[in-house]
Amino acid sequence: MLVFNDYPVGASALRIVNAHESLIAKDIRVLGLYPGQDTILITLARSGQQAQNTLAKAMQVDHSTVAKSVRRLVNNGLAETGKSSQDGRVTLVQLTPAGLKLAKQVEQICQTVEEQSIQNLSPDEQAVFIKIANKICGNLEKIEV
Repeated sequence: MLVFNDYPVGASALRIVNAHESLIAKDIRVLGLYPGQDTILITLARSGQQAQNTLAKAMQVDHSTVAKSVRRLVNNGLAETGKSSQDGRVTLVQLTPAGLKLAKQVEQICQTVEEQSIQNLSPDEQAVFIKIANKICGNLEKIEV
């Protein structure tokens, strides 16, 4: 049986991710969004039109997962899709004005959760945490799947 106490770094990382995602999910659900759609909204608001496969890579999820989320956004009038003029196989996604407005609300939710997560950390502690997290991610990205 797997005991997380045997893997304190991994268990601690999962606890942070789960707590962070749980708070965001609770607040975005009120806006009528599903988990993952927040990331798509923010990415498109910051970067503009994107290919669905680019979104999938950025989110580290399967293309079908992004396609389902995008379809829901389109059905709710928050995003539009179209084919690339350079490659008709590529589906491009962009936000509608309503999607941009909602993305700003999602950004505020994420900012609030970020502030809550670091409220008792000094700037030096935050910097150390980020440095260590980046090292761990670098270690894990070296592993071939």
